[in-house]
Amino acid sequence: MLEIYFDILKLELEWNRPDVSIPDGAHGDIKLLFDYWRSISPEGKIPGRQHFDPIEISQILPNLWLIEVHRDPLRFWRRLVGSKIEEFAGMNLTGGWVGDRLSGARLSGVHSFLMDVVETKQPNWRRGKSLIRFEKDFAELERLYLPMATDGETVDMILAVTVFFKPQIPEGGNLNEMPGSVDREFAGY
Repeated sequence: MLEIYFDILKLELEWNRPDVSIPDGAHGDIKLLFDYWRSISPEGKIPGRQHFDPIEISQILPNLWLIEVHRDPLRFWRRLVGSKIEEFAGMNLTGGWVGDRLSGARLSGVHSFLMDVVETKQPNWRRGKSLIRFEKDFAELERLYLPMATDGETVDMILAVTVFFKPQIPEGGNLNEMPGSVDREFAGY
């Protein structure tokens, strides 16, 4: 009887992929990666790096991040950073700690989103102002963090894509009233 109770409890606590979604209005590159990630997810498990084939989503590779999750203490290592992201940043970002050039509220904000992915084992989507390069000439960004787990349960990587939007301002227009248009040349946090 006790065994049956634990089996039911385990089923209730398992990661439930069908309940995971992103907003309908998400950018096409965000949807592409999300749909691909779902398609490689083993039944009831989180996909791992071993399931990921970059060739399947080659059109968005320049905008991808692959972030390793290190524990004790919990830290995030930039294993791979797409070329458009590095172009945006103006430097090589591959092979460093996430947030190594940040402090205070910006560091806390980035880490809280990444920790949320690790703890909940769920994707994290956001559209808004950049937490990293707020001085750049972009109206906002849209990004998606996706959990990856070699064993299907313990998040050991985060697959990410980010798209920046530049403001389109017609002559005499107001920047604060204009919607963003996608700038497919750059990506970042």
